[in-house]
Amino acid sequence: MDGTPQSARDTDRSGAPAGMPLRGIDHLAIVTDDLEGTLDFYTRVLRMELVHVRRVPYAADRGQPPYDQLRHYFFDMGNDSLFAVFEYPKGVPKANRDHIGGMQHVAFHAPHRRFDEIRAHVRESGVEITEPIDLGDGFLSVYFYDNNGIRLEISTRVEGYDPSVVQSARQTRSTAKAELETLFDDPADVEKWLDRMPLLDG
Repeated sequence: MDGTPQSARDTDRSGAPAGMPLRGIDHLAIVTDDLEGTLDFYTRVLRMELVHVRRVPYAADRGQPPYDQLRHYFFDMGNDSLFAVFEYPKGVPKANRDHIGGMQHVAFHAPHRRFDEIRAHVRESGVEITEPIDLGDGFLSVYFYDNNGIRLEISTRVEGYDPSVVQSARQTRSTAKAELETLFDDPADVEKWLDRMPLLDG
């Protein structure tokens, strides 16, 4: 071994894991019945730039929303990824984020040097936001809701910790093993998953 983390060795030049050339999130799409309010929230509160607006014709074989000519708008959420919105008709029931298959929350990453500024801007925009919460292992997060009731998080890494999101999630083998043993009864299953993870020494 050359001392390079497994996750760094097993990547191609784009940064994608070897064997599956994914580069991260292309776009994340939410649903709203208040497009004007959503435009205001994401451009004013989160300072995203609106970059594309369109209508989407219905096509049954594409797995898309069951409405014709829906508005589908896109925002630049940073790092070459898009945040998208579908405008649904009024009267469609709201989702429960704590139901199976629901989107529990969306977490945006922020550099530590801008974290306090971002939190202050959200609060000054009239949005209730939590105090910074220490999640351990160098993570700090704040939480709030958008105009649709979607729970949002701004997360950062404190100074002195690896700023890379994926690298910062790596664990020691002993820590990961202790958790996996609560999920699997068969030690072979635990070892199988440990062998697949880019673990730290220890």
